[in-house]
This record gives sequence, C-alpha cells and structure tokens, in this order.
Amino acid sequence: MKRFVKAVIVVLVGAGLIGGAAAWYLRPGKGQAVAYRTAEVTRGDVVQTISATGTVEPEEVVDVGAQVAGQILSFGKDADGKTVDYGSVVEGGTVLAQIDDSLYAAEAAQASAQVAAAEAGVRQAEANLAQMKAKLQQAERDWARAQKLGPSEALAQATYDAYQSAYETARANVAVAEAAILQAKAALAQAEAVQRRAQRNLGYCTIKSPVKGVVIDRRVNIGQTVVASLNAPSLFLIAKDLTRMQVWVAVNEADIGKIRPGLPVRFTVDAFPGETFRGEVGKVRLNASMTQNVVT
Repeated sequence: MKRFVKAVIVVLVGAGLIGGAAAWYLRPGKGQAVAYRTAEVTRGDVVQTISATGTVEPEEVVDVGAQVAGQILSFGKDADGKTVDYGSVVEGGTVLAQIDDSLYAAEAAQASAQVAAAEAGVRQAEANLAQMKAKLQQAERDWARAQKLGPSEALAQATYDAYQSAYETARANVAVAEAAILQAKAALAQAEAVQRRAQRNLGYCTIKSPVKGVVIDRRVNIGQTVVASLNAPSLFLIAKDLTRMQVWVAVNEADIGKIRPGLPVRFTVDAFPGETFRGEVGKVRLNASMTQNVVT
C-alpha cells in the first residue's frame, strides 16, 4: 500500500513539473516572429581606419615680436579703421603698435651729430693735406735751386742744409696729412654705422605687420613694458590665411607605419557637431613622444 502511495505522489510531482515547464514555455510574448534584414551581397574593399585626436590651427602663423625695449604707447588701425585687436584684418606694413621711442630718438640725434662731426673732420683733413702739398711744392722748388747752386760762396752750407731739411719735412707732413684723411674717413664710417643702428632701433619702435592676415592673438596692452633681451617678446600672432587649416595629430606607434603623405583624412570638431571635414595627410614627423609609457 505504501509503495502505491509513493508511486502516486511521484507521478503527481512529475506531472506538475511538466505542466509548469509547458506553461513557462508557452507564456505570452514568447511566440513573437523573428525579423530579419537582408541585403545584396557585393564585393568591395575592407577599409582600415586609424583614430586619433589633435589640434586644428592655421597652416601658417607669423609671430610678430619686438626687437627693442619700451612701453607700449598705442595700437595701430586695421583695414576697417578700427584699433588693432583680436580678429583684426591687417595688410602687410600695417602699424600694429607703437613703442615709446624717446630714448631711441635721442640716440639717433646723437649719432647724426657724430656723423656731422666726422664729416667736418674729413674736410679738415683734406684741407690740411692741400696745405701740406702746397708747402711741399715750395720746399721742392727751394731744394731744386739749392741743388743747382750747391754749397758755395753764393749759398752757405747751413742754408743748403735748411732747404734740404724743409723739403724732407714737407714730404713727411704730406704723408701724415694723407694718413689723417684715412683716419678721418674711418671715423666717419664708424659714425655712419652707429647712425644706421640708431635709426634702425628707432624704426623698430613702430611694430608693423610683415604679412597680410588676421590677428588671432594680441599679447600686450597699452602701458605694458616689453623687454627685448636674448629672445624677442611676442606681441601679436597673425594667421596668413584662415581658409587653409591643418590638424596636428599624435598617432600611436602601432599605427604610424600605416600612415603616409597623401592618404585621405576625415575629422570632426566640437565647434560644428555633426559636420565632417575632409583633408589628406600632409607630412609625417618622426619625432616620437612618450606620455605615461605610451609612444606617439
């Protein structure tokens, strides 16, 4: 009897398990149709892409500096007649800023005075040479007459010796006068070199744009003092052509072997979401950089 009861219980438990499994399998939603998406099989190339991040900047940027020290007095005017500032469009030769030139103007005036003095020295030396040549001619004539007479009753020995000495002295004086002219001309050349340097430094007080472009950075303010020592201080950054941009990208060393100039490039920037720009690889620089044991 006990065996029969156990058998009945086992059968009932098995039936319950089978019924539960069937109910779980046939629960709502399980029988939804599977959707498939089909496409035509075509033959093509497998495109390998390399992703990296970089910096977008103008293709050519000119750093305008100062070669003299002084205080910034004013800024120039751009092509629209406005004060030069960020985004100003400037032409080649446009005045960007003016540095206080009072000291350099004084040096230029002093150099000009030195040139005038040196020129006067040259003229004085030339006049002295002319005078020495005149004295030499007189001494030559006296000495020639003395040689014809010779030491005799008509010409004493002392007078004969005096004429000879005067002639030799006059020749020496002419040589000295010629050397004085050379010295005066050298002093003039030195003074002119100092003047050119002073004039050039005076001209450096006016900062001009070397190229046509757009000011993308102004690094000084009016009243600020710039100091030019070993390195010229940077005052302005000018982009020559903002329609030509370049992207500097650091590529992982595992991928750099696949990159070569001329390959097509696509890139995006956060300033224009959803827009893709195109370009090509211009150059590959082989100078590696290591950051946190990663070589790029």
